[in-house]
Amino acid sequence: MALSLDSKIKDILRSPEGKAVMEKYAPGSTSNPSMKLVGAMTYRKLLSYPESADVAKFADQIDEDLKKCSR
Repeated sequence: MALSLDSKIKDILRSPEGKAVMEKYAPGSTSNPSMKLVGAMTYRKLLSYPESADVAKFADQIDEDLKKCSR
């Protein structure tokens, strides 16, 4: 099953390809200790927060890239 914006952050971080997608749009995000706090949240939900506005504008592209990843 492919990853998507509706995947949980912890699942995306478990995938090397998923981590690469996150790093592409939000450099440094995968090494940020705060990501452990949002692991059960979906990427879509995380992007809905105002702090994610700079990355959220790429939501469609992120979703496309994640869907190309294998789990």
